[in-house]
Amino acid sequence: MRRPRHLSLALTVWVIIAASMTPALAQPQQVRPGPALSAAKPEPRPVVPRPIPKPAIPPLPPPRPSEPAAPSSDAGAPQVPAVDAAALAACLKDLDARGGEATPVKLPDEASDAIADCAIPGPVRFARVRLPDGSAVTLDSPVTVRCTLALELADWIRDDLSAIATRHGAALAKLAGVGGHACRMRNNQTDAPISEHASGNAFDLRAVKLADGRVIELAHADAATKAVREEVRESACARFSTVLGPGADSSHVDHLHVDMRQRRGGFRLCQWTVE
Repeated sequence: MRRPRHLSLALTVWVIIAASMTPALAQPQQVRPGPALSAAKPEPRPVVPRPIPKPAIPPLPPPRPSEPAAPSSDAGAPQVPAVDAAALAACLKDLDARGGEATPVKLPDEASDAIADCAIPGPVRFARVRLPDGSAVTLDSPVTVRCTLALELADWIRDDLSAIATRHGAALAKLAGVGGHACRMRNNQTDAPISEHASGNAFDLRAVKLADGRVIELAHADAATKAVREEVRESACARFSTVLGPGADSSHVDHLHVDMRQRRGGFRLCQWTVE
C-alpha cells in the first residue's frame, strides 16, 4: 500500500528537524600533564624587635626644709625634758618613808651629749636603804637612776633581799658591783635600740654581801649558794618587768640586770638560769 506523498514529506522534515536539535556528544579531551611544580616555600618574615619601654622615673621629692637654727647657748646639745618639781618632791618623800636614801641630781652634760635619749626624768643619786631594825644596806657606790626606779629598788632590798639573807643565816649588809645610768645603746651595740640604762630605768648587780662576811656572786654557779640565788631570782622576776642574767645572752653572763621597761600588754621578761 503506498503512503500518500504528503505524509512521507512530513515525516522526512520531522526527522531532519529532530536531528538538528540533538547535540553532538563531545569526545572527552585528554589533558596532558605538565611538568610538576615544586611547592614554593614562603619567605620568612623579618623579626622586628619591639622597643623595651623605659621605666618611669618618679619625680624627685621636694627639697627638705632647712632645720631652724638652735639657740647659740644650746647649740648641738639635746634638750632634757622638764621634770615636774612637785612629782619629784612627792617621790622623794615616799622614798624616804620606805627607808631609801637618795638626793636629786642634775644629769651631767657629758652624759647626755652623746645620745639625745639619755635624759632621766626625775634623776636621783641612790645610796642605801634603812631597814626596820635600824640597820642599813648600802650600795658599794651610789647609782644615778629615776626616782621611780629607786622606789622599787628600796622595796626590793628592804622587803625581799634582806628577808632572803635572814632566812639563810645572816643579815644583808651590802650590794656590790652595782650600776645605774649609762648613756649608751643596748648591750653597747651601736645598731641596737637605746638601753634602759640611758634613761635611768635599769639597775645592775653582781653580788650581795652578808653581815657574816659571805659574798654571794649572783652569776657564779655554786651549789652552796644556789638556794639563795634561786630566791633572789624569784623575787626579782615578781617585782621587775625585765630580769636578765646568765643564760639570757652574752652580755649578762656575769651580772644581774633589772629594769622597769613598759611593754605592750604588760609583757614581762625573766631570763636568768640559776646553776
